[in-house]
Amino acid sequence: MSLAGGLVLALGLAGASGAFGQDELPAPASADEAADDAVDRGPIPGPREPARVYIQVKNASGGTVGVNEKVHVFAKIKPYVPDEVMQIRVSHGGKTDKKRNLKVRKIKNRNAGIVDMKSDPILDPGDYRAVAVHRGSPAQEPDIARSRKFHPKFPDLDPGNNNSKVRLFKKLLDEEGYYIGGGSRYDDGTSRAVMAFRKVNKMSRSFNASPEIFKKLAGGKGGFNLKYPGAGKHVEVDISRQVMVLANRGKAQQIFHVSTGAPSTPSDRGTFRFYRKDPGYNSIGMYYSVYYNRGEATHGYKSVPPYNASHGCIRNPIPNSVYIYNWINLGNTMHVYG
Repeated sequence: MSLAGGLVLALGLAGASGAFGQDELPAPASADEAADDAVDRGPIPGPREPARVYIQVKNASGGTVGVNEKVHVFAKIKPYVPDEVMQIRVSHGGKTDKKRNLKVRKIKNRNAGIVDMKSDPILDPGDYRAVAVHRGSPAQEPDIARSRKFHPKFPDLDPGNNNSKVRLFKKLLDEEGYYIGGGSRYDDGTSRAVMAFRKVNKMSRSFNASPEIFKKLAGGKGGFNLKYPGAGKHVEVDISRQVMVLANRGKAQQIFHVSTGAPSTPSDRGTFRFYRKDPGYNSIGMYYSVYYNRGEATHGYKSVPPYNASHGCIRNPIPNSVYIYNWINLGNTMHVYG
């Protein structure tokens, strides 16, 4: 069996060197890592076989792993002793993500044994490490090996992409409350959700899904914090960030990129109640309008720029308008601020 290539590291407690592919000795472990990796030698009943443990992490070239992909951890022990057990674990942020105790298998025609384990998908930002531990037995000494750190690599997605990374990205957007529509392609709905995300997080306003955005979402960050979480089913519009939020049960359920009143015709701030709904287009191009303050409404419109440009209304993108119209009930509150 060949295990050459990938990210390789060996650490022997006795300080011995060896080869598992091309092994490298790691930097000294931190105090926390040393405590986590400590081997319980236990009482020594008599002569035991030595143990030299080596570890290899495949699919982590250059210390990075494709987001949501798994690494395959191999641990080898020399010499081979029948019925021995080794533990493999993958940790992240000081906590163990996955671990398994595995019976050592003999490598054919070699005086060495091996165990292996696939990790869970690597998604959360930050450093990961794989550790292989032989805790020792009446027949063999203990030893341990730790891999070098690795972390997920977040891609730069573009409109038109259609792959597993886009599907994951859209799922993460949806989990944070951004309205994406259906499908798995990086379509116009995805672009609008990205614009809303950028506005909420005070980033430059564009439709580009940068790795930074992917990383924030993977870490469960970037959602909208309601100003009125106890208001029940309601709508919030933050003029400063040019977003509208449909909220219920203390959470932002859907977040939209919108355009509010231009400086010369600003949207009124305050708390209002929706009192009228007009489906379809009207004579001035307003689409599926829901009125909340005299002539001010939230409605679809052909032009929804990243900045405030309306005559006082809250413009939303036409493809989102029917959803917004149907979600709002007459009598719901509308909070406009910022």
